[in-house]
Amino acid sequence: MSMNWGVAIAVGSGASLDFLETAAIAYAVARSGYLREAIWGSVVGLGTVAIVAAVFGKGLQAIPLYGLQIVIGAILLWFGSGWVKKGIRRQVDGKRAGWLADDPLTAEGIDLEVQTQRFSRLNFIVMAKSAALEAFEVAVIVITVGLASQAWTEALGATLVALLGSATLVLLLHRYLRHLPDVLIKLGTGILLCTLGTFWLGEGLGLEWWLGDGAIVAIATLYSLLVTLTIVLLRRTNNSLNSQNDQSLT
Repeated sequence: MSMNWGVAIAVGSGASLDFLETAAIAYAVARSGYLREAIWGSVVGLGTVAIVAAVFGKGLQAIPLYGLQIVIGAILLWFGSGWVKKGIRRQVDGKRAGWLADDPLTAEGIDLEVQTQRFSRLNFIVMAKSAALEAFEVAVIVITVGLASQAWTEALGATLVALLGSATLVLLLHRYLRHLPDVLIKLGTGILLCTLGTFWLGEGLGLEWWLGDGAIVAIATLYSLLVTLTIVLLRRTNNSLNSQNDQSLT
């Protein structure tokens, strides 16, 4: 049985960004003097969502595939389009994710309690909440993609690799995170999610794709071209507005 690389790449890249953000925040919390809060908050946040997702995902497998494909296709389109929009804005504005800043806690709007006791329950809750929010995004991607493709081995394997790789990268190579092309990864993942969502939504509605599974490549290519064109047009519009503003000032 051949490996479903599309599923592995989509899940792995999406999970990597969410896990990297969690690991970066945990690293910042630990460096602020709250190592135990960072560790246990991450474990509780990620673990709670993982348990709920496992129970919830198992129950969804009883639903007929075609019905699932329609719902899952719509969810992935909504989810992926959000990633694409955010990626386009950052690419046009030249901005990066907050967790890549020198002070990720401030950039992400996270305020820590001044240490007044041995174990800060408030900081533990802050860390657990941050981890749970990122884990929820991962759970949505894994469950929807896994259910629609039935490629659970690829989806879960890519998630595990993303979790271990993200933790290792932040711990050992945190100084080099600035070189990570986070915007391009987010854009690419969003396009992949939109592509899979479109493909499975079409199948759920009874559409027979002319190229079969090869339609996934065609859809991804089309979305990539549309995103590239959008970025180019928005940059030209911004440059034109900036030029007009400069002329009006002079």
